[in-house]
Amino acid sequence: MSVGKTPSRFYNLILNGVILVFVAVLLIFSIFLVRTKLLQNTQSMGMALVHSYALEEEMNITTLENYLSLASQYLDDMIEEGSSTDEIQAWLAGYFPKFTNIIGEGVAGFYAVIDSTIVAPNPWEGDATYQYAQTQWYQQAVQANGAIVHGNLYEDAVTGQQIFTISKALSRPGYVLAMYVYIQNPTLHNTVQTLPENCSYFLCDENGTLLYSVTKWNMDEASLQKYADYIMAGIADGSLLSYDAVLTDPEGVSRGIYYQTMDNGWTVIMTIPTEQILMGEQNTVVYLISGVAIVLFLVLSFMTLQDALRSRSMKKADDTAHMLGDSFYSIYRVNVREGSYEGFKMSDDLRAQLPRKGDYATLLETVRPFVKPSTFRLFEVSFSLESICQRMEQGIADYGGDYQRLFGDTYRWVNIRTLYNPELAPDEVILCFRDVDEEKRRELQHTIILQDALDAAQKSTKAKSQFFSNMSHDMRTPLNAIIGCCNLAEKARETENSQKVWEYVKKIQFSADQLLNLINDILELSRMEAGKNNLDQKQLDLSELLHKVADLFQDRAQDEGKHLEVHIDLHDPIVMGDEKKLTQIINNLLSNAVKYTDPGGRITLEARQFSFQQHNKYQIVVEDTGVGMSSAFLEHLFDPYSRETTFSSHPTVGTGLGMSIVKSLIQQMSGEISVDSTLGVGSRFTVTIPLKTVYQPQTAAAVPAPEETDVPFVWTGRTILVAEDNELNREIVTEVLQQFGAQVLTAVNGAEAVQIFLASPIYSIDAILMDMQMPEMDGCQAASAIRSSGRADAQGVPIIAVTANAFAEDIARTTQAGMNDHVSKPIDSKQLKQVMQTRITLWETQHLAPQDHDRQEEK
Repeated sequence: MSVGKTPSRFYNLILNGVILVFVAVLLIFSIFLVRTKLLQNTQSMGMALVHSYALEEEMNITTLENYLSLASQYLDDMIEEGSSTDEIQAWLAGYFPKFTNIIGEGVAGFYAVIDSTIVAPNPWEGDATYQYAQTQWYQQAVQANGAIVHGNLYEDAVTGQQIFTISKALSRPGYVLAMYVYIQNPTLHNTVQTLPENCSYFLCDENGTLLYSVTKWNMDEASLQKYADYIMAGIADGSLLSYDAVLTDPEGVSRGIYYQTMDNGWTVIMTIPTEQILMGEQNTVVYLISGVAIVLFLVLSFMTLQDALRSRSMKKADDTAHMLGDSFYSIYRVNVREGSYEGFKMSDDLRAQLPRKGDYATLLETVRPFVKPSTFRLFEVSFSLESICQRMEQGIADYGGDYQRLFGDTYRWVNIRTLYNPELAPDEVILCFRDVDEEKRRELQHTIILQDALDAAQKSTKAKSQFFSNMSHDMRTPLNAIIGCCNLAEKARETENSQKVWEYVKKIQFSADQLLNLINDILELSRMEAGKNNLDQKQLDLSELLHKVADLFQDRAQDEGKHLEVHIDLHDPIVMGDEKKLTQIINNLLSNAVKYTDPGGRITLEARQFSFQQHNKYQIVVEDTGVGMSSAFLEHLFDPYSRETTFSSHPTVGTGLGMSIVKSLIQQMSGEISVDSTLGVGSRFTVTIPLKTVYQPQTAAAVPAPEETDVPFVWTGRTILVAEDNELNREIVTEVLQQFGAQVLTAVNGAEAVQIFLASPIYSIDAILMDMQMPEMDGCQAASAIRSSGRADAQGVPIIAVTANAFAEDIARTTQAGMNDHVSKPIDSKQLKQVMQTRITLWETQHLAPQDHDRQEEK
């Protein structure tokens, strides 16, 4: 039955579609036909109406010309009779009121040129100086030989109104009678007052100049002229001649255009809103037909859409069922009440052994050989009729699981489901089988990956736990030494044994440096893991850098009875690189080499250069005859938190982060590091880094080093402002500066530092030491406030950051805030002294006013 319904539904859908298209076409055609007829009728009506307006305008102009012609005849007669100018003026004064009574007040006026004099009914004080001979109306009239001529539109000098002149030469040469016409006077355009509602009227001369207009818009003359130009351009190019041609008015409304050109070249234009044309007349028949057509169209559209949606929904349901069926290799319908099954889709290996319909127990027995033996007992119990009935009573709609099934000679994972819907089939379930072998294996593989990740995480956690254990020990060791030496120094001070106190102070300093190195390593690794360790590429001398780093370890090696050799062979030592990170790499390798080499041993630093495309490869080798490393530990040398556990005279000191940091820095520079080591023999570290060579001109003369001045820096009389919120740190910095010989002003926060600076005399403060993290106003905010204060010394006074924030981004912040330099905590008094001397000297040389040199001399 379902097969028979499909063609019928299809044919109904086609029929509804054809009717719908027919009605739509009929409706569109009717609307188009009615619209076209309305537009054509309106064009005929509009053209007829504007033609009548043009005739009226021509009649009005003709009437004025007739009065002008009549007056000229009277004047010719009077001139022939020898009338004086005063008599002619008297006649014009009498003729003008009669003319006004007929034509209307303020429409037009007369004046004449008689015997080189302006003669008017109402003389104007400017008549005597008026240059009439230069005017267009006069010249045209003289040249026209008695014909009437029209002048262009202009502004009247007396009234300021827009006028044009009609003029005619008299019989005597040089004599001209002129009529000035106020074209914008509504009296001259009486018929226009009957203009249809919402319509617009424009009168333009032969040049397109707007003479008169009637519109609903409150626009200035310039805007109206621009709109009139737009219309005239459309008329000229033919784009507005068609019956359905429209233009948009200043309000955005579409309008039809109708015009007529007068005999004198003027153009009369009328515009009507298109909506008024199409909807102005209430055509009941048209509306009735349109309404019926629209209703019929909507009804058919709804029916067609409903059928289409229903057909589409049914097609989707059929497609969905097919797609679901395709994903299962076997589908059975099981009737639990009758204990039977019906196969809708069967696997190839069961189709030959099992009928399409039969007893459900036969189905289970036939499936037995294909189920893995260890699983069949559970399979049989879970999908017996009793278990299925029990789940149906409980309302379980979906039940199943995965098991291994035999396909040929291979077991594959299969998913079995029982699907139950009591509304559709209260006594039946759908039993279906799907091959999920690939999904299951991916799931198992994912489980293995997760297990590996868990093992790795546990391993990392264990390594970190070991690291924290070692770090706790290593940090407690110097802390214990610091605390113990402090107690011993206090007791030695009581016995006035200054030598012992000094020894304890040196041990405290050594332990503090060791603790600082541990903290720096931990922070460096943390920055690398956070991805905040960017390269700072600058030009540097690699040979000089290697010698400088090696010199730091020469004294230590000699004191410990070790021999440090340096062999540098670089043809192009000037390169682009990160000097700080290169120093950190070499420093770490040399430090380990010296640390783990016994007295009498040898440490070697070598460097050589290899050509490599546009870069050169620079190879740096650090070799020692120290304790070496076992092959087992070499595999984990660069792992974070790893340290070799050996029994030797060298204690294991450090975080186990140094080599991990070194490798990470080298990889950042696209370099490589390798190590060869034998336990008890020594180690050899080879670092290869590609660096861009900066080639120096061969003919360039060597730049002499700047000569050092012999003038000593005088601290006496210097005033230093210290901003530090920590009382103990403030006391330490103050004591250090006072030992230099300087006077100290202190502030407990940034806001107080700004207040003290602004309250001090100009140039009285030689430098400012600024902590970064302070309450109320931090160091960067305080530095910015000082720099922007406007004082004469605010821009130049040295501001030096003295802070524990020692990373590159912290230095960048201080520089952006206007600070000149950066000294990290813990404070190195030698470094602080050198930085302050350099900055103060530079400021005095470049920025201090001449009158302040006297103050420096007094100091």
